[in-house]
Amino acid sequence: MRKMSSEAEVRAVSEHGENIAQEIMPKTTHVTGKMSATSRIPVSRAVWEELSGLKSAGETYDHLLAEMIEREKNRRLFEDMDRIEKRGKFVAMKW
Repeated sequence: MRKMSSEAEVRAVSEHGENIAQEIMPKTTHVTGKMSATSRIPVSRAVWEELSGLKSAGETYDHLLAEMIEREKNRRLFEDMDRIEKRGKFVAMKW
């Protein structure tokens, strides 16, 4: 199975004749000014379908994943801030 989008090529990966996963293989060109991807990310069919369901019409997988990464970074930052605040050990600083 092969699907094409403007930013990713997807291939079914088979093991012992069974399709068990999808690979996300970003494709970019020098014409667009974006860096070419050099990695493949194997994911299960279920994860691929969930990821595909999160993508908006016309949105690239690159953009979707970049947004997801940014949200996770923010979530971790706020989680760290909450943990530090709950410890309540602060030092007054002289300016």
